[in-house]
Amino acid sequence: MSAFSGQKLNEIPAHVPPELVYEYDSSRDPRMLEDPHVRMRSLILEAPPIFFSPYNGGHWFVTRKKAIMDITMNPEVYSNSLFGAPGAHAGEHEAPQPGFMMLPISVDPPQHTAYRTPLNQPLAAKTVAALEASIRTMTNELIDSVLGAGRCDFLSSIAEPLPVTLFMKLAGMPTNRLAEFRELATQATSATVDHATREQIFKRIAGILAESIKSRQEKREDDLISRLLDANIQGRNPTFHEMLGYSITLFLGGLETVVNALSFGIRHLARDQELQAKLRADPSLLPGAIEELLRLYGIACPPRRVTRDVVCHGVELKQGDVLLLLLPAANYDDAAFPNPEQFIMGRTEQHMTFNAGPHRCVGLHLARLEMKVFYQEWLKRVPPFRLDSQAPPRFTGGFNLAVTTLPLVWD
Repeated sequence: MSAFSGQKLNEIPAHVPPELVYEYDSSRDPRMLEDPHVRMRSLILEAPPIFFSPYNGGHWFVTRKKAIMDITMNPEVYSNSLFGAPGAHAGEHEAPQPGFMMLPISVDPPQHTAYRTPLNQPLAAKTVAALEASIRTMTNELIDSVLGAGRCDFLSSIAEPLPVTLFMKLAGMPTNRLAEFRELATQATSATVDHATREQIFKRIAGILAESIKSRQEKREDDLISRLLDANIQGRNPTFHEMLGYSITLFLGGLETVVNALSFGIRHLARDQELQAKLRADPSLLPGAIEELLRLYGIACPPRRVTRDVVCHGVELKQGDVLLLLLPAANYDDAAFPNPEQFIMGRTEQHMTFNAGPHRCVGLHLARLEMKVFYQEWLKRVPPFRLDSQAPPRFTGGFNLAVTTLPLVWD
């Protein structure tokens, strides 16, 4: 049975000790759907640090920061390339056609380095700083659209259009199909979509992005796809298939991460009027507050494939085993973060929300800038806001912890 097949194993593999089995369904667990990050903390308290769950085809979960750091720094043993894993495929890493792979995340060093280098300069802190004025303008236009109503669904009115539109403009992707693209991105990162459906989703995404690539092949613009077409990858330009690989990675990264980081962060502030007031009174606190919100509300749970039999932090893993690195749970690891459930600005320990090692998030500077500008304008213009008591927020899981609706009200 395939990892992430949506089915529950009938038998636990022979090499998995019974004491390391903990039943957790990353997409349907009721406690996760009620509050994803409370559930992440409960996994630290209740489950073994590395545990095996029979759900979704059966795979391992890693929840502690030290173990995840060790795994991410050892790509020879814990591969991000899930192709060729016997009977294993993994969601957003899945190939919709032979020879296709998401770049640079689906390859390991040294190949990964060659593919990642062209992204470093366009997404560097200095480069993205030039976008600040346009982020501010877009933020204020979105605030204008909801301010007078005294309420909004923050996810659909603000969190989706702001980072998604910005990123699609930056990348050179069509911005007039936002709702369709978000739906495809959400389906693509679900752990419960079956193999055939996922393949069709990726084919649809690839078809859309192929149009943008072909358009830029004919005429370059000032965008990321145009720059990547001219990138030097070990003495040559990327092939069309490689451009598709880049584009799908950018598509999923740009349409998921900041949307949810903003949504979880605003939900926290909506429940903490004192912190809201503090940040309104002193916006210089925002960068530190954003880092702590990023720690409390991690998003991604990336998979890894074990390339050979190995013992990881005392746990015997077999070649072909699949791991999910629960980065959001690692942010609640007491060994790394004292009083992990508390919002404490000024922590010195690096949170895991952007991952670590060679696959650390390449878009983190853009994400931080978007969040800083957004919070500056939102807190300056929107009165004290709170959750809508008549319509609680809803969540989903899978390869990303995500918000599906977040109704807010203000006076």
